[in-house]
Amino acid sequence: MKTIRLSEYGVLPNTDITSDLISLFEKNKEDTAFIFENADYYFSPKNAKKVDYRISNSDVTPYRTLAIYMKDMKNCILVGNGARLWLSGQMQVFTLDRCENVTLQGFEINWKKPLAAEGRVVAKNGEEMDVFIDPQRFPHRFVGGNLEFDTGADEWYPFTKCAIVFEPNTLRARRDISDFGIKSITPLGNSTYRFGLWCDENIYINDILNLRHSPRIHAGIFTEKCSDITVENIIFYSCGGLGCLSQFCRNMTYRGVHFMTDKKAGRLVSGGRDDGMHITCNSGTVSITECTFHALMDDPINVHGCCVTSDEAVDEKTLRCRYRHHQACGFLYWAEEGDEISFISRSSMESVGKGRVCSYTLEDRMTFLLTFDSPIPKEIAEMAKKGDLLALDNLTNTPSFICKNNRFGSCRARGVLVSTPQRVVISNNYFESSGSAILVAGDSNYWFESGECHDVEISNNVFTDSCLSSIYQFCDGVISISPVVPSPKEDKPYHKNIRITDNVFDTVGIPLLYALSCENLIFSKNRIFKSPSIPYEYPKKPLVRLYYCNDVTIEDNQYIGSFESVEYTYDHCMRVKRETN
Repeated sequence: MKTIRLSEYGVLPNTDITSDLISLFEKNKEDTAFIFENADYYFSPKNAKKVDYRISNSDVTPYRTLAIYMKDMKNCILVGNGARLWLSGQMQVFTLDRCENVTLQGFEINWKKPLAAEGRVVAKNGEEMDVFIDPQRFPHRFVGGNLEFDTGADEWYPFTKCAIVFEPNTLRARRDISDFGIKSITPLGNSTYRFGLWCDENIYINDILNLRHSPRIHAGIFTEKCSDITVENIIFYSCGGLGCLSQFCRNMTYRGVHFMTDKKAGRLVSGGRDDGMHITCNSGTVSITECTFHALMDDPINVHGCCVTSDEAVDEKTLRCRYRHHQACGFLYWAEEGDEISFISRSSMESVGKGRVCSYTLEDRMTFLLTFDSPIPKEIAEMAKKGDLLALDNLTNTPSFICKNNRFGSCRARGVLVSTPQRVVISNNYFESSGSAILVAGDSNYWFESGECHDVEISNNVFTDSCLSSIYQFCDGVISISPVVPSPKEDKPYHKNIRITDNVFDTVGIPLLYALSCENLIFSKNRIFKSPSIPYEYPKKPLVRLYYCNDVTIEDNQYIGSFESVEYTYDHCMRVKRETN
């Protein structure tokens, strides 16, 4: 392997290296180690590549602005040695396109003017609160009744009037309040603003607000159609959208990737803009280990596919299909020749057949033609013709998932979302998610993030009493098995083979497990502690709630502390074996 020390090739610290680095990669695409110094490097939009990428779960835009661009590279490693990468404005830090066996190692990623801001509550009176925003750390201006924030590169973006509140001492999302909306903003002078609220929220003086601004345009590390990629020992102090986004890739390893706030710069909760890791339509194995997530504005990890629908049979082998979510559309690689497709009834979410792809033709960002290698079964074609009944999922683009030894600090919403039929292992993690710690999802009706689960192990994790401290969508338990199934069938559950064993729960008495439409579910050998740290603040609900679940085993759990009672409820369930208390 050839070694290239960047400084020896004129790519120097403390300069804008955007165009020089792109040129260096274009000339050395294979079998090369690129060595950075432990120093500062700068990137600017004016020198960046601009390429049309259709990025999952992000805003649609004509092009993405790319800082570090790697295309068709093989057997390469970028050795950061702790290098600090400084960006300005809206940019995508790393973009890997059709790369093989590439490692990114040892970088810190930051913006001098971050892509999220924060404020401190200095006064509160009912439906009004006064907020101070440091103009040095978070440059801003008041225009037309709203705040605008400077992200560098002459870019100003409006405040979305949406914020997340954190406790000042623990830096955890405050209990009983998720992200909240702001009705009006009035400047008071000295960078202090009066926020009018829609209701009297659970907010106090000195609370810290994470303020959302700028669109979700770029990821931090974006990989598409890559294989055998390793991302390790990287710290994100800021990001313009999803942190690490991998789509249509095979075998992705993330090790020691940390989403933190830059305390040296005086930031407390303004770091990542949205999800930490977003894994869409991958295959092979996705491994996420030894990572840290704190103060993200959305879920730390989300692993899923992308469901589409069809209401038109073009001919005996072809369906016209539609993307249904405006932030997940226009993919160049949703299906390729030979891919296996599952036909799904949207009402019951059951698979009603399978087909093999012959061709995929994108017509526009929302529609495409999918041709199969044999005639479509008549009942499938009839479902399409009748209207909004038929969904499709690409089974080839589904990964196994390993999630171990991670710390899920307090963030907005859930900890891990998972929707894949391949093997899933979630073990030895620490959770203080403000919503559900783990959501086993699956959907062809709302977010269209597909994937029924067939084999899930959740073991040896610690779930703190911060979990489910606020209610977000689908957060019905610390572990929530909550697919979107409009008409569940008692004899055909959606998810299968989920084992929740040998975990530690610290709880004020909120639901630990909620399960809808699951077969062969085990909840056993868990230690459940009654937390005395806070009063009981939720409507009384059983610790375990089951709906349309079959072959359930609840046994050998240990309850420690002054539980008033240990209750379970189940409805439309068959063959439930439960412990007596």
